[in-house]
Amino acid sequence: MADSRRGKLRLLATFAVLAIVAAAIAMGGRVYDKVLDLRYGATLPPAPGPAPRDAVQAKVQDLDYLAHLPDVDRSFSPAAAARFRERIRALRAAAPTLDDARFFLEVAAAVALSGNAHTNVDAVSWRAKLASAPVRFAWFPEGLFVVRAMAGHEDLLGARVLSVDGRTPEALRREAAAYFAGTQAYVRTASPLLLESPPALHVLHPDASPAHLDLRVEGAAGGAREVRLDAVPPARAPKASKPGRILSPVPLADEAPGEWRALLHPAAPIPSLREPRHVTHAETLPGGTLYLHLWRVRDDSGERLGDRIAAALGAADAPPWRRIVLDLRFDAGGDYPDAYDALRSIPGRLASDGRLLILTDETTFSAAIIAAVLARHFAGPRATVVGSGPGDRLEFWAEGIPARLPNSGIEIGVSTGYHDWSHGCRELRCWWPNFYYGVAGGDLAPGIPVRWRFADYRRGVDTVVQRALE
Repeated sequence: MADSRRGKLRLLATFAVLAIVAAAIAMGGRVYDKVLDLRYGATLPPAPGPAPRDAVQAKVQDLDYLAHLPDVDRSFSPAAAARFRERIRALRAAAPTLDDARFFLEVAAAVALSGNAHTNVDAVSWRAKLASAPVRFAWFPEGLFVVRAMAGHEDLLGARVLSVDGRTPEALRREAAAYFAGTQAYVRTASPLLLESPPALHVLHPDASPAHLDLRVEGAAGGAREVRLDAVPPARAPKASKPGRILSPVPLADEAPGEWRALLHPAAPIPSLREPRHVTHAETLPGGTLYLHLWRVRDDSGERLGDRIAAALGAADAPPWRRIVLDLRFDAGGDYPDAYDALRSIPGRLASDGRLLILTDETTFSAAIIAAVLARHFAGPRATVVGSGPGDRLEFWAEGIPARLPNSGIEIGVSTGYHDWSHGCRELRCWWPNFYYGVAGGDLAPGIPVRWRFADYRRGVDTVVQRALE
């Protein structure tokens, strides 16, 4: 009887939420946003109290403020919340002994106890608070490689990193899991933030210098050599970009002109790395194939995502496509309803025997994961996932308003809405738009598993796109 009553209440709640979301959508964007803000817009309240009298009190105030995170962030299990609060108490007692770099990493480790990839210290804070080397690393199946470098260090472009401060990149990547919540795939994409930072590595290993990195690298022609790289202060370093964005030779928005170099030439003919400053890039490939890359899953910079996708697909009476390659790697995420109708229209632009090839990898995250699930759902058996698994589970917490520690300025993701794109989400804890838009997508295991090889990357070939076209 009790189970039956709970089932009826759950059904009534589902209908109620559907009615609220449908009404909000019908009344327009402002009402829709207001409803979601009321339900999910909680963040940590403003920090009370006087200005700190010294650096120690500033850290204590930040920790007192941070201690309330599990009260707002719903991704913490009771056990994780208890561990988090105990960690904060220990840090509060140790505050007089913490320099800025150790304090930053201790905060990151505490927040990572959430286990949820959207509840982490923000990547921009890593770069803004910690000095970094004058190079940028990227993972490939063959290992860790230098893909960007400041002027004066161009000779390192394309080098494979054999060791960092005497330790293998793989060993340091495993250590990075303590500072980034999420799956192993997510930790892999985030770990260069740690591996590129001398002061962060000094916290982990006191024998490493906080002022420089000692690298052992191997060039394309073979032969290893030792390189010492002085740390670059945050003010001179570009902001952290979304994982994968540094692979594009197009300069980052905040790279000082002429100060950074990419391994690939800006004119490199790789479709997947073109036009990263737009929401999409589309081009026609041989054999009646449309290549469509979503750099963001949102309207942005005056560009409407749905319109860009519709323009790429072509008019309803235009010749259909034999294949559509939908690339969701390196995507900055966003708000998936902006893409919903356009994704649903894709199968209608395929030939009767046409195929939809959805490209994913560990940089496919958040709204990009949702877009992949929706696209495959709408295309049904005509869709195939090509690449490797995404950068998060299909069940995750997201949404929320980031919190900023009052003195250090460290920004932290806050998660208030639950997503389940594997089974479908019909619980009150779910992000309410999912009641209206959500599907049960199963998983995103690739039907054609393949990873982008560095040997192909450096010669301007995208292994994953090439395999999809085969």
